[in-house]
Parts: sequence; C-alpha cells; structure tokens
Amino acid sequence: MAPSTELTALAERLLAADEIAEALTVTHHPETGAVVMQVREPVCAERFHLGDVVVTRAEVAIDGQRGWSMRLGSDRPATLAAAMCDALAVTSRHSWQSWRDEIDALCRQTAEHHEELERREWSELVATAVAFEELD
Repeated sequence: MAPSTELTALAERLLAADEIAEALTVTHHPETGAVVMQVREPVCAERFHLGDVVVTRAEVAIDGQRGWSMRLGSDRPATLAAAMCDALAVTSRHSWQSWRDEIDALCRQTAEHHEELERREWSELVATAVAFEELD
C-alpha cells in the first residue's frame, strides 16, 4: 500500500491540472466500512475467517476510464487518490503520459519498499532457525 502522504500529494498535483480535473467524476465517494478478512492456514492450506477489518473504498472515472480503490483503515483522501491513480493509469490520452509515468514510479517504489521490508524480516528470522538432525 502506497504511503497516504505520497498518494494525496500526487492527487493534488493531478487536480491542479485543469484538463484532468475537468475529466474527473467521483462515482462513489469514499466510504468506510468493514469486510471479513480471510486467510489461508499455511500447513493444511485451509481458508478461515480471521476477523473483520476496517477499509475505505472509492470509485472515480477519468476521461471515461473507471478507477477503484480499497485501502485498509479510514483514510478517505488517500483512498480517493488511489482510485484517481487507478483510473488515470489506464487512460489513453498522449498528453497524460507523464502522469502515468509518475503513477508507475510510485507503484514501483512502493513494491520495492515492501520487498525490502520483507527481506529485512526474513534476515532477522533466519538467525532463529533451528536445524534438526534426523535420528536413526
């Protein structure tokens, strides 16, 4: 999940571009609710309901392209910003290519950050691994 500060800053820059602001329609304003989180147990691979989590969702259209977002928590501006990015990322106007590139860069940066966090977590866990020897 991209940081909300970066998402909202990008959305503010998008809205400052008159051409995009005029093409934007909010089709479903940000709404906070709860959904059931389902996870898969790793040993038997059985699914079970972990519990309810708070999420916020929003939908927009930009230049006829629909965008949708659902984020954990109740951050309505960031959810709306993510929906805007989703819609703009699939538009075809050539003049908006630099915005699509900026959205792609934010997605790559977010993915790299999450991969780094996962690498750090695994490097901390590997030191706690126990090696068992088989008994004959």
